[in-house]
Amino acid sequence: MIVRVPYHESACSMTANATDATGERLILQSGIPQLSRIPPWIEHLAAKHSIPDNTQFAIDLCLEEVLSNVMRYGYSGELDRPIVVLFTNPRDNFFVFVIEDEAPPFNPLEARELPVLRSLDELRVGGNGIRLLREFAQSLEYQATPTGNRLIIGFAAAD
Repeated sequence: MIVRVPYHESACSMTANATDATGERLILQSGIPQLSRIPPWIEHLAAKHSIPDNTQFAIDLCLEEVLSNVMRYGYSGELDRPIVVLFTNPRDNFFVFVIEDEAPPFNPLEARELPVLRSLDELRVGGNGIRLLREFAQSLEYQATPTGNRLIIGFAAAD
């Protein structure tokens, strides 16, 4: 089940000059090679904040899926467009990632539900990003911004 979590807009803004004292930022430029920066950053956060391996896997999977979709579809493959990812740990064992971009508005929460897969044979390449988000994240929130999109993804530490 996915729930909405409270989020304070002042914590992250692509146009903000100050850095958020409670989180860490990763600033990317669109281009698929930039995705290679995600796993080491998540490993760093996992070590620093005691994020369990299975939660780290879910975070990595979801972030890479969202970011690659922003790059491929939101920015239509255009290079060197900004994407900001902010990590916050608002409470014990809950980890929030905020992704901001300047792509045309797209609310993944409004996407239609895909049918439940009965077997891996039904799985096709592509088109599963929103399914993965809904499966692996505990909370999702979307906000249109004056310049693009903000997606807030929450992960609970699994035992």
